[in-house]
Amino acid sequence: MSRPFSYAKAIFFDYDNTLVDFQSSSIAALDKVSSEIHDYLIDEGKQNFPIEKIKQVVFSVSSKLDEEGVVDRNLWWEKSLENLGVKGIDRAQFYDWTNLYWSVAFNSEPFPDALQFLEYLANKKYIIGLITNSDGEGGNKKKRIRNFPLINIFNIVIVGGEDGIKPKPNLDPFIVGCEKAEVSVEKCVMVGDDPVKDCLASKKAGYSSVLIDRQSRIKFPELYADFVVTKLVDLEELL
Repeated sequence: MSRPFSYAKAIFFDYDNTLVDFQSSSIAALDKVSSEIHDYLIDEGKQNFPIEKIKQVVFSVSSKLDEEGVVDRNLWWEKSLENLGVKGIDRAQFYDWTNLYWSVAFNSEPFPDALQFLEYLANKKYIIGLITNSDGEGGNKKKRIRNFPLINIFNIVIVGGEDGIKPKPNLDPFIVGCEKAEVSVEKCVMVGDDPVKDCLASKKAGYSSVLIDRQSRIKFPELYADFVVTKLVDLEELL
């Protein structure tokens, strides 16, 4: 069987929705914040929007801003309220909602196939790294990562947007990654769920890229990545 990544020495991963199911915890957190916004607007004598309307706007705005790389949750709430025609909210209130968001979204369950595949890589003596983006103001990505059950398996952890490293899709974190691994970019593979920030960006940096698309939602995934898998353990046949 052909193994197209047989040359690989270092395997890097995105974190959220690649190794852990952040989507589920984020949905629960956005739902909680939406309810709090609804109650706040009523208590403050603002407009009384139906809760479903607020949820629709919050989920839509957060999805759009997340795709654009805006990770500051305070801005998510501010833009959501602007879309509802509500302005003049004290910024301290945004921080309260952001703290509420992270109290719910902080703990994300690892995907079982991620744990299995990481152990496989460690047994094969690959260099294993994380290249992920900051959680932004009010969040703490490094603390979240420390909760990962196999955190000690990573040789390299890079958080774009922190420590002077620009966030993905900038090429900075990928360049820093191979420098820390002390291998050439041609021997690095990036695995992630975001076709642009993880796959296209890493390819521009010289990596090979793998898109993990567990529910086969990405249209024309071959335009973004060298390979597409629905389970991380499928990569064992490519290495």
